[in-house]
Amino acid sequence: MTRAKRIALSVWLTLTVALGAVYALYPELIEPTRLVEHLRLQAGPFVVGSYVVLSLFRPLTLVPSTVLIVVGTILFPDNYIVIFVISLAGIVVSAGLIYYFFEYLGLAEIFEQRHSKRIRWLEEKLRQHGFWIVMGWSVFPFVPTDVICYVAGSLRMHLGKFLLAVAVGEIPIVVFYIGGSVWLFGS
Repeated sequence: MTRAKRIALSVWLTLTVALGAVYALYPELIEPTRLVEHLRLQAGPFVVGSYVVLSLFRPLTLVPSTVLIVVGTILFPDNYIVIFVISLAGIVVSAGLIYYFFEYLGLAEIFEQRHSKRIRWLEEKLRQHGFWIVMGWSVFPFVPTDVICYVAGSLRMHLGKFLLAVAVGEIPIVVFYIGGSVWLFGS
């Protein structure tokens, strides 16, 4: 692993642990109503742009996409199509960023050394049924989609197939979260 990759990995791990600890100690930081207030105050007329940027670079902030979808329904009541498009685009772009980031760091090599038999099995399954595996994983709300993004990136699954599977799998989840947010928050 090159020096640049080691530095990137160290920064990413540090950021992940630090943000995870901050969110565990102060869960109110990612509370949707608080994020809405912050975006309205800080972004002002650029609230839509800020929401888009936050949605696209969500994996860097480790804010779950669910929180951002809820934030969108509160920020933009009666614009559910816009929230849907921004949220789905954010999830797909985030999936692509995670896919490439995992590959860039060379973490596949580490897994390869430690779990080569399992990697071969998973690689074969992704080659045969990758679209369906990724789509099924993405549609299941109780597992983080980011994990399958890491796996697909490390196994070099075809990018177009991967992104389409994530998009198709996330559609019902995004619709459900928008509907649930509207119902809960009365947006």
